[in-house]
Amino acid sequence: MKAFLAIKYYDDMRNKNLIETICKSFESQNIEVFAFARNVQNYGPCNMSGDEVMNLAFSQIKKSDIFIIDASELSIGIGIEAGVALSNNIPIYLIANKNSYVSNSVKGIAKKSYFYSSPEELANWKI
Repeated sequence: MKAFLAIKYYDDMRNKNLIETICKSFESQNIEVFAFARNVQNYGPCNMSGDEVMNLAFSQIKKSDIFIIDASELSIGIGIEAGVALSNNIPIYLIANKNSYVSNSVKGIAKKSYFYSSPEELANWKI
């Protein structure tokens, strides 16, 4: 199974450990996770134009069996990506830190949700 992980992007990669933990948690369940910052940028700077980034992201979303959105911190990009998944009938799974505010809109498009205390818990959450 292939998954696209939508998560807040930071130029300084301050959430690299979070991305790695989430990816490893799902990969331990034989889910192949695509995370743009990890798979394309190798946690380095993004040297692509906005158009190139979004076209590649859209392509990867459409190749995915599921879409995982970490809504702990929302961004416009995550919302756009979620819209692509939704419009292509790709099941959306919501994860977020239990202390995060998650809008009803995001909750409303999710097939299933999990609110974690620690992202390591995701290894035990079955999609």
